Amino acid sequence: MNAGSNCRLKFGILLTVAALALGPTQVNAAGSAISPSPPSNAVSATPNPPGIAWCVDFRPGALPTKERLHGANLMRLRAAQNELAPGFVPDSATTGLQLLAGYQEELGKARPDALLAASYLAQVSTIPITAERYRRVNALLCVSTTPALAREIVTEAESQRERMAR
Repeated sequence: MNAGSNCRLKFGILLTVAALALGPTQVNAAGSAISPSPPSNAVSATPNPPGIAWCVDFRPGALPTKERLHGANLMRLRAAQNELAPGFVPDSATTGLQLLAGYQEELGKARPDALLAASYLAQVSTIPITAERYRRVNALLCVSTTPALAREIVTEAESQRERMAR
């Protein structure tokens, strides 16, 4: 990793930490802040982005697979990977990022496959997948689900993660 990309990575992580510290914010179409985030123990159907601008350039279903590992979306993927696997710092491995990109793409579909989405998360995560962690990951990746699908994905992802950890 060269000095420029290392600096960009540190800056991206710093932005992510700062955005998470500021707390979730939702905005309406006019750009005005709206209702506060749901309780931390709830599985949210609508992600609460870590900051106003975090998802502004993201359009579900519009990002081709090969472009998911570049630009602002790469920063989203890295932030989500840091949420699911804290302390994991690959030098050149992108497997976790590719799995998260696949998860992001799956949730961008009109009818996401819950088992497939859960499998992506289970393979990336080194820590328990809770409803709150799931909500934060979805917010970082600018994706959302229905409450029922969210519960199904969280339950299945944690079950798979536990089986793989044995």
